[in-house]
Amino acid sequence: MRLFTGILFLLIMGFFLFIGSCASKEEKKQGVSDQIKISLDTVMIDAGEEFLYLQDQLYSSSLSADKSYLINFNRKDNSAERVDLNELKLERKIQYEKEGPNGIGDYPQFTILPNQHILFWNYQFYKIFDQNGELVRDLELEEIVEEYLGVNEYYARSLQQDERNPERFIALVTHWQSNTEFILDIDLQNQTYKKIDMPDWAKNSERYIKILYDGNDAGGYGTGAYPLLANGNFLVSSNAFNEVHVFDFQSDSVHVQQWDTPLLGYEKEYVPPKTVEYTSGGIKDIERKIGEEISYGSLFWDEKNQRYFRFSDKKRFSEELNEYDSYVSTGADVYLSIFDQEFNLISEAQIPELTQSPNVHFAKGGNIWIFENIDDEMAFVIMKIEDL
Repeated sequence: MRLFTGILFLLIMGFFLFIGSCASKEEKKQGVSDQIKISLDTVMIDAGEEFLYLQDQLYSSSLSADKSYLINFNRKDNSAERVDLNELKLERKIQYEKEGPNGIGDYPQFTILPNQHILFWNYQFYKIFDQNGELVRDLELEEIVEEYLGVNEYYARSLQQDERNPERFIALVTHWQSNTEFILDIDLQNQTYKKIDMPDWAKNSERYIKILYDGNDAGGYGTGAYPLLANGNFLVSSNAFNEVHVFDFQSDSVHVQQWDTPLLGYEKEYVPPKTVEYTSGGIKDIERKIGEEISYGSLFWDEKNQRYFRFSDKKRFSEELNEYDSYVSTGADVYLSIFDQEFNLISEAQIPELTQSPNVHFAKGGNIWIFENIDDEMAFVIMKIEDL
């Protein structure tokens, strides 16, 4: 989604904005600010003579550990676009094979590892490649964790390497039938693993909607699970509850940090039905009700200032339907929450100049970078947080 023309004008002008929201007196006593002073700017990526693949809105991309570059994957031709975020230009394209000894298969997920290699994975496929398209290592997780990663009933939403121990991988796994999530702590050296349950996650599963088509199972619609590996922790959050599940690498334990704030509350009030018949047309009304309430975004880590950011939003819709028979979103109220490294809320406010749900975003150099497609070119809106 694109910011409105008026917003882009503000970005170009680089105006400073003062943003406030209401907070209780008790919250202020606890040191929580309801004021965030920011500046906004926009930068363009120089692709030279190439055309960057933007159809997936950077949802199939990964950042390097130092955030000096990102790799955007073109699923149409299995190429990876390496974009230098310091020089703001396309550095090079990397071609990967679909089949053969160096094949990565169809539509894999991927992440850049701390050593710059790339881990691609899919069902029963977990392999590391270099940035020249060559296979480096087959992790063989489908054999080590055969019960969960060797079958199609489970899927690894996220697979991350512990930067302090390259033989340790952490996975967030979904069981499709029950719509439950759990964590796998995998030790490659000893060929063992531990399954870590998240007991408080069950309330997310209770909001899962089973979609029927003429009475037959046709998929579902859930709250989503947002994983993040940062600051020695593996975090999992959802869009329905104002909380985060924290898996501590040192203690091998999970605890839940919850917030209930005057601005964003603790949870979505609307609880959808357990099932909906697709042919009834009711799914679009359910989607709108869910979207109109607060949706909590995923946390992302600002290593420079040792703090977490999170966007949340409430969408607005017209009565117009798109090609997928869903109501067209006309905008959103966007909120920014800032937490310290212990997950204490520092500040929370609405950002009125952001009138659409933010696209792919991350923290770099203490600022927030938000992807923007401007006339089919890759750009980033850079939000600088002032004087917190």
